[in-house]
Amino acid sequence: MPKVRGKKEEVHQPYWATVIRGTPTLFSPNAVLSSPVDLFMQGSTGNIAITNFSGSAGFSGDRVYRILAMRVGLYFRGCVGTASYGGAITDNMLYHRASSQLFWTLFAGQKEQVKATTPYLPLGGGLYGDIGSDTSVLINNGLPSQEAICKLARGITLPARQEFSVQCTIAALGAANLVTDINALSAGEVDIKFYVDGISTRDVL
Repeated sequence: MPKVRGKKEEVHQPYWATVIRGTPTLFSPNAVLSSPVDLFMQGSTGNIAITNFSGSAGFSGDRVYRILAMRVGLYFRGCVGTASYGGAITDNMLYHRASSQLFWTLFAGQKEQVKATTPYLPLGGGLYGDIGSDTSVLINNGLPSQEAICKLARGITLPARQEFSVQCTIAALGAANLVTDINALSAGEVDIKFYVDGISTRDVL
């Protein structure tokens, strides 16, 4: 179908990519976690649980995307294993370590645009509560409110076919190492995602 000349439509659309998701022996997109992890570099494999991004290191076609916000989602449930410096791995521990050890860098055209820590990028929704008897540790990354998300002071515009990616760096805190802990799990559910949120401008067909 031909496009309508001079006409564009704007659609609000978040895009996500996954650092790691699944259960031990069934993790994806990589079976073993390592650092750094490059996101949005490959097109969708049809698994929406991993990504809904259809491009490969950039938006396909003549689509223009303006990033207005960024988010990080964390999910740990029933995690069991031996911690990187001894002791038992718990969900509580993994939330702490993910919050303190995950660092994010957004690139456009191979140029660094934004670098941020995980607490700086709240999810703004999802499950919310505490872990068992330790009510000081909340499930999720930040408050479940759209007012809590990281809105960029100035949006980042990605022109058509502009190269775009996000890099997740995992930096150990002393002897505590999130990479080692997740790879050592014998049970549990893990999901770590990065989201860009904004406006997609596309041709009218």
